[in-house]
Amino acid sequence: MHRLQGITDSPLTKKGAARAYKLGKRLNQVEFRAVYASDLKRTQATAEIIIAENQGPRPAIHCDPGLRELSFGSYEEMKNRRMIPAVLSKVKPGQIFSIVRGPKRVSRVVDLFKSANHGFKVENAQELNQRITRTLMQLGKKYEAQGGNILIVSHALILSVFIENLSGNLPFLLLQNTHLSRVDYENGKFKIIEIE
Repeated sequence: MHRLQGITDSPLTKKGAARAYKLGKRLNQVEFRAVYASDLKRTQATAEIIIAENQGPRPAIHCDPGLRELSFGSYEEMKNRRMIPAVLSKVKPGQIFSIVRGPKRVSRVVDLFKSANHGFKVENAQELNQRITRTLMQLGKKYEAQGGNILIVSHALILSVFIENLSGNLPFLLLQNTHLSRVDYENGKFKIIEIE
């Protein structure tokens, strides 16, 4: 597809479906107490494919807008080959190197989209992290007493910001689609167990 999807409610691609199927096979022995996805079709389809492969009970999929991806504003649905030069034109010389080489790379990229979008409602990194953290806290509190696994299907950028703010450890820029991360919630705190 090679374009920014953000909050665009686009369907899951064939490649995305194939990746979801592989992840479903990997997780087929994990029993999930609940399943949550963003309110966008592609995450719901991903969750459906993963759960369809599960050997245990298949809970209903709950949609939560708090899991939705960042809006890319004027860059929404723009092809990458047009978007990259357009965004870079808003950056001072040398600034891109400090963004990709410095700490909090993903958060800095989010803030770059915020600053490049005048007249569009685009969250900054702090707002995006607050939204995903608040949503995951609510889910953690809801299921903490019962224990068990919750499958959460969201989006690469918002989850990358969340993981980056928890640990600072990420691949070079973003978690990939159908990337598996295990995060435990206990006593109001998150703990990263595994990032694959």
